[in-house]
Amino acid sequence: MKRRFYPLLLALLVLLLIPGWAAAASSATEEAVNLMIGGQAVTPDVPPVIKSGRTLVPVRVIAEGLGADVAWNEAKRTAVITRGTTQLSLTLDSRTATLNGKQVKLDTPPVIAQQRMLLPLRFVGESLGITVGWDNSSRTVIANETPQVTLNGRAPEKAIKLYHVSDTMYVSADAVAEQVGQKGFVWNRPERGMTIDSELVLPIEQVEDELGGSIVWNKKKNLVEIERLNRLTGVTQDGDRVQINMKLPVQANSFVLTGPHRIVLDLPQTALADNLVEELKAKEENGRSEVSEDRKQAASAEDEDDERDAEETDFLDEQQAAASEPKEEPLIANLRYSQYSASPETVRVVIELNQKSEYNLAYTKDGIEVKLTPKPKKTGYLIVIDAGHGGKDPGTLGVAGNHEKDYNLAVANKVVALLKQYPEFQVVPVRTTDVFYELSERVAIANELEADLFLSIHANAFPKPTTGGTETFYYHANSKTFAQIVHKHLQGATQFPDRGVKVSGFYVIKNTTMPAVLTETGFLSNPQENALLTSPAFQDKIAKALVAAIREYYQSYQ
Repeated sequence: MKRRFYPLLLALLVLLLIPGWAAAASSATEEAVNLMIGGQAVTPDVPPVIKSGRTLVPVRVIAEGLGADVAWNEAKRTAVITRGTTQLSLTLDSRTATLNGKQVKLDTPPVIAQQRMLLPLRFVGESLGITVGWDNSSRTVIANETPQVTLNGRAPEKAIKLYHVSDTMYVSADAVAEQVGQKGFVWNRPERGMTIDSELVLPIEQVEDELGGSIVWNKKKNLVEIERLNRLTGVTQDGDRVQINMKLPVQANSFVLTGPHRIVLDLPQTALADNLVEELKAKEENGRSEVSEDRKQAASAEDEDDERDAEETDFLDEQQAAASEPKEEPLIANLRYSQYSASPETVRVVIELNQKSEYNLAYTKDGIEVKLTPKPKKTGYLIVIDAGHGGKDPGTLGVAGNHEKDYNLAVANKVVALLKQYPEFQVVPVRTTDVFYELSERVAIANELEADLFLSIHANAFPKPTTGGTETFYYHANSKTFAQIVHKHLQGATQFPDRGVKVSGFYVIKNTTMPAVLTETGFLSNPQENALLTSPAFQDKIAKALVAAIREYYQSYQ
């Protein structure tokens, strides 16, 4: 029975289920589909056609081009495809196939068309370990045995696809770049490549040339070896800048830790240079020697006479007094690096800080420059003053065409200047010019600095011009007392109608962790109140009232 049907089997057609083909072709009358199997262009006796959005090719592609054996069971109407130790069975009109004894589901069942059985090639190919792709620009199906890939001697963390076209091996360029630490790499000559299944693939020679390193294709072993192991050659400091020197460009995975404050940079596919390895070993040995020496000295000290003469005691007292004087600490407390991981190779660089700092990474030809910008360090009773709105956000509009953001900023700057007269206060303004900050950024400034108070200054508006008054808002229970004191002083200064102290979920007072208050001094939509609110003398009065409220709260409750 098998002999009689085997010749027929060599003429069967295979249905290729490759995502995107249905969109690329809608009928059998469209332009021809090309085949590239195992690096060779294939012209089958039955030309590929498009039918119902699917590309049909002869089964000979599997049997001959991909080195598979196909057997036909007429009684069960089942095709059995074998390649190595993998066996796949597909039955006519059935959406269930059997792969190595386990049932799997098909998108489209095998069917009969023009006395040919049509099979889903992508499913068949990938089940048998074959890579299948679609180049839409040339309307070419590309199928080849899936090569083994190593990256620096190990299997890559994510799959890297390769396609054999003529005598050239093409590789998923962005996948390689990402895994060697060059995500988002801009290729100089992308036109030399192809787009297969919406992914840029380039000749391995080009990827090697542009990324650096080495990519070797061993045809006999069907193995592609990617070697691009970076080397950290040094870490140096220049003021508030840190230079990380490397042999090859790499993008760091960076993050911030606290306790103590430190910036961590992980460098993927990177190893320490030999001289750095030796330096670390020497430091480790010196550390053990110092510990041993300290123990010896401690034991010896126990046998010494503890008496000191008066001169020696005076000298020690002077030393202690000098040590107790506050010293200005440098921003960077320590720099260290290590071979954090060996599989995959990852070097970790840690920048320990004496205070919180923002940082910016600049990638240079020599490596990475880390520029640090210290955040204000808490040294006293810290108060954050927030001038509401700003920049592209003007706030409400006054009857004279004035903007709320300008009033808020004018009063906030006056409050900041007055508070700075008191040495017990440390004042941090959210903005001192007409710039825009997101609400989340305003909150982050206060929370990250662990501020003791937060005051947000605003003015109000309402369609009815006679509406006016002063009101003060808080959200959390720990802010109620502060709100009451602020409102007492503020309303006393404005003498506007008293709209009271209210609970509200304004973002900046809801999401800050310290006592936080938002003031609405008056209504810019009210002509009388607007005239006062835009007066510098009246703004001075408001600022003094707010400062008096802060001082009363500090003196009474802190």
